[in-house]
Formats: sequence, C-alpha cells, structure tokens
Amino acid sequence: METDMILDNENAERILQEGWRLFEQKGFRGVSMDELCLRCGLSKPTVYYYFHNKENLFVQVLRYKLHGFHAVIEQPGTLTERLERIATGILDGFQVEHSTLMRDREHIKRPEALQAIKEVFHSELYGPLIALMRVGIDRGELDGDNPKVLTLIFLGSINNFIGKAGEMHLTNAHLARILTSYFLKGAKTNE
Repeated sequence: METDMILDNENAERILQEGWRLFEQKGFRGVSMDELCLRCGLSKPTVYYYFHNKENLFVQVLRYKLHGFHAVIEQPGTLTERLERIATGILDGFQVEHSTLMRDREHIKRPEALQAIKEVFHSELYGPLIALMRVGIDRGELDGDNPKVLTLIFLGSINNFIGKAGEMHLTNAHLARILTSYFLKGAKTNE
C-alpha cells in the first residue's frame, strides 16, 4: 500500500508515527505488532488492514519518514545552504543513526521489501545528495571526482551526531552549520 494513499487516514498516520518511534528505539526485530497495537490503541486486524505484515510496515514507515528529503535537497540556494538544510533535517528527524535502520534490512526476507527500502533511500536521500555533490564538483565548489564518496562522507559525519546536539548545548541547526563547515572546509587551519 502506498503511503500517499493512506496518509489521509488518522489510524494509518498514527501507526506510521508509532511504528517509526518503535523501529528507532528497538530496531526491526525488537518491535512486536502487539506492542505497536497497544501504543496505537488499535486492534491487530486494523494494523494488518493497512500494512499487511511487519515487513510492509517497516518499508512504509521508512517511506513515510524519508518522504520529502529530496525536496529539501532540491530547494534553491548555495551549496552551503542546501547542505545545512539537509543536515538539519536529518538531525531533527532521526533519534538514532540512520545506518542502524539500514542494518535492519538483514532481517527483511521478501526481496520486494528489500528493493523498496533501497529505492526509498535512493530516491529521497542518496540520489538527490549525489546529484547535489555532482553539481558542487562541476562548479568547482567541491574537490574530488566521486559524488558518491562525498555523499557517504557527508552523511556519515551527520549520522555520527544524531541525538548529540543537546549534549553539546547546541541546536540541531547550529550543529548542522558546524558539520557542514567542516565538510566543506576541513579541520585544517589556513597557514
């Protein structure tokens, strides 16, 4: 079931929101459908009506959570502004490293579910960031010739700081500016 078709339904929206919280906290294997039903205040038949099984729920939750990242990346602005916006979006939107959620793929058995997860990450996050890095390289704003490597470096640095802004007495937006600056300029002083 496509996320767009169910977002206008209050029950489905609640399931997606609670599903996201649970998958972030416990991972795919740690989440039980019973616990999800209890947190949503819904019966199992209702949850299964919308999402059929746990794998489909996981795919739809990821699709729901990642939806719109490509639009943030594609908004006009300088390279710095665009990278800061996506960094802020990731820091605001995730409570655990996104790589943790990607590791959960090993527990997904259906090939079509695995393909759907790969497609949503690529269409919403990786693909648009790779395109942005390519533009930066072509304009001479970024060094290197491999936009995929630059994308992984950028996402890796952001990923390591998810949930850490408060510990550092920073807002996510301020932390995003700092991380983007390090990504673009490095840590070396100008001599």
